[in-house]
Order: sequence, then C-alpha cells, then structure tokens
Amino acid sequence: MKASLTFFILYFFSVSVSAQQFKRIFLFNDFVQAQVKFRNHSVSAVSLNYDASNKTMLFLQTGEMMEMTNPAQVDTIIIGKRKFVPAGKGFYEVVCMKEGIAYIDWLLKDVNIGSKGALGSVTQGSVKSLQMSDLGLNGTEMYTPYERQKAGSTEVYRRKNDNTYYIKVKGKLEKVKSLKHLEKIFIRHKEKIRKFAKDHEIDMKDIQDVFSILDYCMGLEQ
Repeated sequence: MKASLTFFILYFFSVSVSAQQFKRIFLFNDFVQAQVKFRNHSVSAVSLNYDASNKTMLFLQTGEMMEMTNPAQVDTIIIGKRKFVPAGKGFYEVVCMKEGIAYIDWLLKDVNIGSKGALGSVTQGSVKSLQMSDLGLNGTEMYTPYERQKAGSTEVYRRKNDNTYYIKVKGKLEKVKSLKHLEKIFIRHKEKIRKFAKDHEIDMKDIQDVFSILDYCMGLEQ
C-alpha cells in the first residue's frame, strides 16, 4: 500500500517529457537508482537524473522520461552518495565540507569554442575556452555533439558551469557566484580572502576551487 501511494504521488506530480525538445545537459551519465523521501514520510526508489541545463529532476517511468513538476512535495533525494533538496522549481545539491555545508544550484552550458581543422586541431572562435572541475561529471573535453556530427558539422564545444553556490552564515543563506560576494559576506576578512584566492589561484568556474575557498571562508572567525 505504501509503495502504491508513493507511486501515485510521484506520478501525480510529474509530466511526460518524451515529446519535448529541450536542450538537456544531464548531471549523471545515465539515469541512476535513487531514493526519494517525500514530506509526507513516504519513500520511493526510482531511476533519476538531473537536467542541469533546465534545472529539472527527471525520472524513468516504464521506459518513459518524466519530469518531477512539484519539488516542494519532496524532502530529500539521495542519488548514490549525493544529496539533493528542493529549491524553487529545481533542486540544490548538498555538499558537506569540513567547516560547513554548501549548496550547489547547478547550471551547465555547452559553449562553442571554434571549429575542428582538417588535422584535428581547433581553430579558436570568439568564445574563450572554459574548463570545469566536475565532481565526477563527464563531458569536460572538447567535443562535437553527435547530432551535429551526423549533419557534417565541425563545430567544437566545451562544457562550462554557471553555478550559483549558497552557504549559511549566522543563520542566513548567502549567495556566492564571485570572490566579491565572499569579500562582502566576510567583510572583516576581505584581505585574507584575497590573499587565499591569489595564493591558491582560485578560479570560481572550477568547482573544486570554489569548495576550497568556501571551506576556508566558513572557517574564518565571523
């Protein structure tokens, strides 16, 4: 009965997306068995993947891809060793660090960096080549999407992130997208933060670098 109720809840707050043609960038290589804990205390085991381009949680239902349309009904989603909590219309990933907890509001994009030459080299376009440290996410190498390969395209792309991070400071959730945000949040330690960023060559588009400086800042005396 409990499993049937959980299935009904998950189905009721979902919509089929098989016919929709959004550009999707998935956080995981494939749909992964996950545990969904609802606010009504029911639990469901389903195959999930997170579309980090459109900020939607998707699951497989009898081979059909469905979108979870009411995240507010969910308490927590556990995918492997990773934890997600609802936030607005999407989800934040919860990352536990030494000095506290950070939340990732994932946003992934594919950036055109040029065209592939006859010998396999890339002729750089007007967009800067961007790399990301991916916490296990694949797709950071230069590539041409399969559907474009079929059409004979030589365009080359690289995946980048435009993530927003959140940390809790004095009971308030603070938004972080840049070093300036951190300097403002921890204004008494602005010079220390600047020195740490310089000494460690912090790149705020590199996820591991972001976690490094977030952990350092949360360890500072408020």
